[in-house]
Amino acid sequence: MKTKSCLINIIIILNSFSISSQVEIVSDKNKQCPPCKIINSEKNINQKLKKWPEFNGGDLIKINSLTSILYNRDITFDNKWIPNNKQFYVDQFKAKGFIKQAYEVRPWWKEKGLDPWSDLPFWGWKGKYKEPIHDFDECVNDNLRWMCGYSYVVDFPKAFDQKKYYPLVIFLHGTVDQNKLFFYHRERIRMEIFKPEDDPYIYAAPIKLEVDWNADKIFDMIENIKQNINIDTERIYLTGLSMGGRGTYIVASELQNTFAALMVVSPHHGPFNYVKLANKLKNIPIFITHGDVDEVSSFEISKQMFTKLKSMGSETVFKRRKNIGHTSWYKPYRDSTNIKWLLSWKKKGL
Repeated sequence: MKTKSCLINIIIILNSFSISSQVEIVSDKNKQCPPCKIINSEKNINQKLKKWPEFNGGDLIKINSLTSILYNRDITFDNKWIPNNKQFYVDQFKAKGFIKQAYEVRPWWKEKGLDPWSDLPFWGWKGKYKEPIHDFDECVNDNLRWMCGYSYVVDFPKAFDQKKYYPLVIFLHGTVDQNKLFFYHRERIRMEIFKPEDDPYIYAAPIKLEVDWNADKIFDMIENIKQNINIDTERIYLTGLSMGGRGTYIVASELQNTFAALMVVSPHHGPFNYVKLANKLKNIPIFITHGDVDEVSSFEISKQMFTKLKSMGSETVFKRRKNIGHTSWYKPYRDSTNIKWLLSWKKKGL
């Protein structure tokens, strides 16, 4: 890299393809505060959060309560030309058949029509959207918003009973960059995921701004949900696709006594090899499904993870999807067999 250049070439993994682009380094020394102030380690943190809106059965609501919480950065900046207000990864290994990739957080949320801190639950091709109005402090650098807690949606079963304790299914989306099309796909997954009438559950889907999913943020999201809804803590499930699939491994490996079971769809292999997390995941039942001609996420590494887990005695299932590439995600979530398998488990060790 030339020292005189203010640009950095990056390749960002997206849902079904890679984009090579140039992203300008933004560094404003006078604005270095993220748009969140409450440190996540503070006591009585829940008393400082925004209250949930009212809700009823069948509602889909948007929760921004956690966006005021600031989380510690857990990224090592190896490149001296990447300022400290950027998050940057480079693949630590080369997966067979794939080139090494680099990933950088681009402040896509500043684009018109994409701000995820909207009060509306979803947006996209068919969604309604109202741009949120922010009253940020003068010091705020909105490029640092990825350091804040997740905004997320909550979907309630039609026959929701406030006195009943429900299972919780958390969905982690893929990609690093975002656009309206990706939000449309997430909304379609929410609508198409199998929902058994005899075993209704609460569905929650956070919106990620950083490269990888953050376990502390997911933990706080679960706690925030539990404070507002009766949740069966023996039946909390985590699922995700692509970068959300690897995120499912990452989050569950750090919250080992939280989830009853996992469902991992086409997990992406970079920036680091998730197989090394197997030992921390061996006691959690995991359903893995992957297309065998995936051109974005390594099918072979997915199989390696399954083999490693099985060698440790894990109750793990692997479903190979023949002649399927990276983006065929709706079918695994529509499949009642897959979702019933996930919901059949209760948390161990209680």
